[in-house]
Amino acid sequence: MSAGLALSVAMVLIATAVLHVYWAIGGVWPANNEQDLARTVVGANGITKMPGRNLTMAVAVAIFLAGIWPLVFTRLITSPFPDWLVSLGMIVITIVLLARGFGGYLPVFRNANAEQPFARLDMQFFSPIIIALGLSCLLILLLEWSAS
Repeated sequence: MSAGLALSVAMVLIATAVLHVYWAIGGVWPANNEQDLARTVVGANGITKMPGRNLTMAVAVAIFLAGIWPLVFTRLITSPFPDWLVSLGMIVITIVLLARGFGGYLPVFRNANAEQPFARLDMQFFSPIIIALGLSCLLILLLEWSAS
């Protein structure tokens, strides 16, 4: 079961990383222009353009690695890293996903990212998906630890 969850998490996060690479090289889907894209996927108050290429690529790499990590943790991909580091990485990824997901419902986050349509999309889709990813990672952790 943990392998299937790991593959599911990996597919979602890797697809998200690819989308960030697309944005870093100038793509604007699902919007029609950069300003609308920034308001749709970033949502920071007053935003008029996307973050820089380097930052967006760094985010893409981080999301990609977060997607690969559950595969490493469940041993679907071999790793040169010691088990304690693989476990620590999985714990950190789980905490980050859950914090971002649930954080999307906190007033401090909502007030800082109130541009539409991001604010609506975050409540309806982004935060729930990120929570589901975080809970999936938590379940992977628990299943793997109980099996060992």
